Amino acid sequence: MSNRHFEGFAHPADELSAYIFSIDTFIISLKNEEIVRFVTDAPEDFQQWLDDNGVRNVNPADG
Repeated sequence: MSNRHFEGFAHPADELSAYIFSIDTFIISLKNEEIVRFVTDAPEDFQQWLDDNGVRNVNPADG
């Protein structure tokens, strides 16, 4: 895992706008207004990667 990429996730951090985590799925808004869903075996690591890269958590009380 590099700072720009998370292993298994198709989009680099600089393409991401915001995210929300629900049950076991991350719902991510891309800067091009596309919505993608991502499920990982390491949700805490992925959320930390998103936060480290300044991707806005739409519902920070959930995380």
